Amino acid sequence: MKVHIVNGDITGNKLQDLDGEVIVWREMYDLGPAAADMDRKRIKSRAEFFEKKMGIPSEIFLKNCTLQENRLRALPKDAEITLWFEHDRYDQTMLLYLLKSLGLREFNNLNMVTADSYPGIEPFFGLGQLSEFQLIGLLEHRISIRREQVMEGAAGWNAYASPNPRDLEEWLKCAECSLPFAKRALWHHLEYYPSVKNGLNQVEELAFQYLYDGITSFHELFQKVSAKRTDDGLSDFHFSALLDQLQKGPVPLLKMTEGSLPHYNTEPEDAAIELTYEGIEVLMEREDRFDYTSADWWLGGVYNHRGKWRWNEEKLIDMEKRQG
Repeated sequence: MKVHIVNGDITGNKLQDLDGEVIVWREMYDLGPAAADMDRKRIKSRAEFFEKKMGIPSEIFLKNCTLQENRLRALPKDAEITLWFEHDRYDQTMLLYLLKSLGLREFNNLNMVTADSYPGIEPFFGLGQLSEFQLIGLLEHRISIRREQVMEGAAGWNAYASPNPRDLEEWLKCAECSLPFAKRALWHHLEYYPSVKNGLNQVEELAFQYLYDGITSFHELFQKVSAKRTDDGLSDFHFSALLDQLQKGPVPLLKMTEGSLPHYNTEPEDAAIELTYEGIEVLMEREDRFDYTSADWWLGGVYNHRGKWRWNEEKLIDMEKRQG
């Protein structure tokens, strides 16, 4: 039996003529709480997070997770499985999770189609940009996944999902990993920690700079940020959730001047956004984001309450110890 596991319905639909079953894996491990053991309790906490931050009904989230996990368990152990995942943080966290899950279930006929570029397509965001013909052509270059790579994927997932961010730093600096893009993607994950300079992560900082330069349309802002952050795989929902945090709290750093941010099950519209005075002060590093807005946020397995862990562009800093 041949099985193709892909991220995204766009890619999945283009592969329907392939020999074998196509499974579209619908999860967003780059966002929300993660754990080494993604049991029912942890999946429920993820469902609650996505309902709170994006309005996705928790029962729909739980149903989808249950269905796809059951589908994975039902595959025969001798299935030939090909994983289709590109280079970015979104895909690589999914790949690490699946490698651990498939390894635990002792699947050993695993292959991978992966890429961070394609001739004539620039900027390259992912496999969904390719035609059916181009995608099928990539099968000729698929990689056979070795047992040690399955173990590397499991170790990478455990480090990413650890409640102690030092575990991820240690894995990035010391662990061997021959998976093509895993370490690169998780280095970029560290840039999602708030900066020691002003409490904004690098994506938020970039958005603030574009807003300061006069770009107010959410759609244009997302396109600009995505073009600069091609190793992220940032979705518009994820970007919207980041911005939404910044217009809440005692003193908002952003304000909507037109429309509303993208949200689950709402009609798409192009919102307009501006920095507040306090937002400009934070951008200029005269104030700190956490002096104004609250933050109830997860980074992999780390609940980073009020920016306890900060990124100084070289390593993570425990602000509580530094202040102590």
